[in-house]
Amino acid sequence: MSGEVGNLALNRQLGPGRARAALRSSGSATGTDGLGVNPDIMTPTNAIIDKNSSSKIQVLSFGIDTLVLNVYGELSENLLLLSEMAKEDAQSSPIRADLSPLPPFLGNNLLMQPKGAKGVGGYEFLARSDDLTVQWKKPTRFKVPPMVVQLSSQCLWRLGDGGWAAVAALLPWLREVFAGSCEVRVSHFHQCADFQGWIPALADLGGIVKRADALDIYDTNGDEYQDVGLEYRLARGDALQGVAAGRSNRLRASIYDKTKEIRRSGKEWFRDVWAQASGYDSALPVWRAEGQYGRELLHKHRIETLDDLRVQQDALWRYLLAWFSWRERQPTDLGHPQRWPMMPAWSALWSARPVSGPLPAARVIAPKLLRLAQQADGCLGSFMAITGETDPAAALERLRGIVRREKGTAAMREVLEKKRARYASVASKLPSASRESLAVVAESRRVRGKGLRAARLRREQWDAPRL
Repeated sequence: MSGEVGNLALNRQLGPGRARAALRSSGSATGTDGLGVNPDIMTPTNAIIDKNSSSKIQVLSFGIDTLVLNVYGELSENLLLLSEMAKEDAQSSPIRADLSPLPPFLGNNLLMQPKGAKGVGGYEFLARSDDLTVQWKKPTRFKVPPMVVQLSSQCLWRLGDGGWAAVAALLPWLREVFAGSCEVRVSHFHQCADFQGWIPALADLGGIVKRADALDIYDTNGDEYQDVGLEYRLARGDALQGVAAGRSNRLRASIYDKTKEIRRSGKEWFRDVWAQASGYDSALPVWRAEGQYGRELLHKHRIETLDDLRVQQDALWRYLLAWFSWRERQPTDLGHPQRWPMMPAWSALWSARPVSGPLPAARVIAPKLLRLAQQADGCLGSFMAITGETDPAAALERLRGIVRREKGTAAMREVLEKKRARYASVASKLPSASRESLAVVAESRRVRGKGLRAARLRREQWDAPRL
């Protein structure tokens, strides 16, 4: 394979930033300056076992590792008043463990924190125990949940049933806090599987197939591979600590050495969880494959409640393993990495859960007319500035002529029909004057000025055509 094709493959697998770092690697690894890493030598290592012996790969545990819930309901005035007093007491005496006005959870009191929680919503009150973290606030006019609850990893794993026993214990506690009436929504959660039988290595990176743009690679010290080329690290014998890709507010996949992570975090109790699995070898390292599912992804696939999550949990897991997969790289078919066979470890992770149906179809959300008008107005303004046109209607007609000439009327009609079918649910809400020049409409409805009043007028103007 030529060097150019190899570089393109490396760019696709590692992302542009990692690829450039690899191409800047030291010549001591290749004997020639500037050649960088050759993807053809990146054959899977499978350091523990024969890669063809997938039966020796042992999945030790599977379950929810983090769960954050938005809780909607009305908090009593008495609870809010007691929260104010408890927060003041915590600021003057933060060592007291019985300051929280919330009821105990699993027999443990929640410790009131002297400061609230930062972030979206600005929660005034914060309380913690080993099992639970709770944020809550006074009612506001903004549509944010009055309470956010997070179950700890230790609680989820200690009670068993993949984390669902902890959820079952939490629901009656929430009903007690909200006097029996509340609505629970899933904000985000992590689920993971721990396994033995395969140690991913730097040389295995060529087999990663992902939909995310970038790949984060970490060594045994937790440092990213950014400043030193990949081939140089291979020649030096550096070990791999983990890789990750994606965004936590949507979907993020990671695989890392859990044995080393629990030494740093002090979560040695995980060994008791693994010991419950037959075939666990305490002398071998345990690696973890983990998915972080954000609110954006969950809402997109209609996973709102805990019941939705329980039904779709396995479908989410398989979606993750297809979205980010580790495969046996085939140099003869670099153009279709999704066809490469899965690594035995990935096949074991895939088979660890029952076969389930696909996720619910993603929501189709039609773009807002305001945003479309703003985009069209901006594009038309740039076109007029370049061509010297002064009349928006004439500029728009000229622009349409260029598009028709370059794309063809039939192709434009086909695209239009597809979009009409896609946004059929909102077609009846479009204004009858939609064929007008968007630039003219935008100019006639533009509200000048700053401040809340001007913003409100802009919103009213753009909402007016909607039925």
